[in-house]
Amino acid sequence: MSVDSDLYIFDEPTSGLDPLMGAIFQEEVQKIKDAGKTILLSSHSLNEVEHLADKIAIIRQGEIVESGSLDELRHLTRPTVTLVAEKDVAKMSEVIGIHNFQQTDNQAVFSVENKYLDEVLLEASKLGVKKFEAVPPTLEDLFMRHYKG
Repeated sequence: MSVDSDLYIFDEPTSGLDPLMGAIFQEEVQKIKDAGKTILLSSHSLNEVEHLADKIAIIRQGEIVESGSLDELRHLTRPTVTLVAEKDVAKMSEVIGIHNFQQTDNQAVFSVENKYLDEVLLEASKLGVKKFEAVPPTLEDLFMRHYKG
């Protein structure tokens, strides 16, 4: 039986489904979205949210603590940078905006505040960069920010 509605509400819809049925569910939700319908989806599945949501609200203790598109919320956490250089990367630990600095030989892994990326790139360029990779935060990072004890 098919029901046509302007609003669909799903609460943890893929909980207990095998991956194939989960994929079929996502396809069906996409069809509903393409038809211009509104969907409210409650989910702890990061895969589901990343693939289906246009807007996200993070709720803690009954209150919305953050909301927006996935791209809008990504600014809330720092990208993780992997830097490999010809020279000693230890100096990078002193650059403003760098956090959780870890060094192994001439490789450093750290997080950086977006507003200080310019300074980080400038200092890294002085070290003979062999690799510079910045990975944006995942949706899981966003959730964990609000659920840490």
